[in-house]
Order: sequence, then C-alpha cells, then structure tokens
Amino acid sequence: MRVICVRTGDKFDSWYEENLKHMIDTYSNLEYSSFEVIRDDVYEGVYNKLLMFDRYRDGQNIYFDLDVLIKGDCNKFIQKDFTLCHAWWRKEYHTRVNSSIMSWHGDQSHLFNEFNRDPEYYMMKYNKGIDQIIYETMTYKVYGCVDSYCSYQTVTDEKDYSVYLFNQNHQAMKLPGWHQQYQLPL
Repeated sequence: MRVICVRTGDKFDSWYEENLKHMIDTYSNLEYSSFEVIRDDVYEGVYNKLLMFDRYRDGQNIYFDLDVLIKGDCNKFIQKDFTLCHAWWRKEYHTRVNSSIMSWHGDQSHLFNEFNRDPEYYMMKYNKGIDQIIYETMTYKVYGCVDSYCSYQTVTDEKDYSVYLFNQNHQAMKLPGWHQQYQLPL
C-alpha cells in the first residue's frame, strides 16, 4: 500500500509533512510500503492534488491532507473503489464531499486526465477546488464510517474520532491544545 500527501507552495512547512508521517506510523495501524510526497507545484494550490491520480496508477493507495490529526486506526479508510469523505459539516452552498482522506485501488487516472484536458477552464469553473470537481463530475463513493472522522471546524474538543480534519485551519494544529499529544513537538 502507498500513503500519499501533497506539499506544494509555502502554505505548509516541513513540520506538517513530518508530523503526518509520525501520526501514520504511531497511531494509524496502517501497513504501507511507501510514503509519497508530491512537491511539484504545477497547478494552483489544491489542484496539485490531482497529480497523484496520474502518478499512482496501481496498487492500493490512501491519501491524507497535511492538515489532518490522526489519533486512531485508519484501516477502515482503505477502499478499492475511489472513496472520499462525506462533508456533513459543510453548508449547502458548498459540496457534500471532502478530499482530506481519499482511497482507491488501481488506475484512477481519468480524474487527472479530465482536469488536464483544460486546467484553466476547470480551475475557473470549479473555483471551490477539487472537491467541487469530484462532486459535480466524477463517480465516487463516500466513507460509511463518518463516526471515524470529523472536522475541527465543528468539533474542537477531543472525542473518539480516529481523524480530525483541520480544513483550512492548519495553523490551529500548532496552537496549544489536547491535539499536541498526538503530534510531533514543534
């Protein structure tokens, strides 16, 4: 199995990448053969995530955003079909999916190929990011284990979730709080 993350631009420093690997190795119970980091800044921001679908076309894959807190078993997120989070915490005007955790087996390069036909068009039309592209144009499944992850935007105290998604609030990961016990020291 391959674990994938993306660190492009200057939004996230190396601590986030090292911290993710630490949490995966310490708390996730995932057995993996490689930890891959995409650093190529080809598109604007979040659209660089789509590169993983072009590069990793075989085997089992699981992707995590850098701004997630892992504190429990993540084996339930491993899926053969392309699967991502149901964004139950989002407002109606956004999408109902979240790409902070994604899993798939085999070739999902069609996700990248469709976007890459006209990246400027897709970035303009789907300005909410790849979540919107996936939600409106792709075939996907959502995790049935919604009790295993939550958004830190709506649940800030420690509960029995395996993963907290910090969703555009990555700076909060470096602030004092209960979550620091699971993270690398700053």
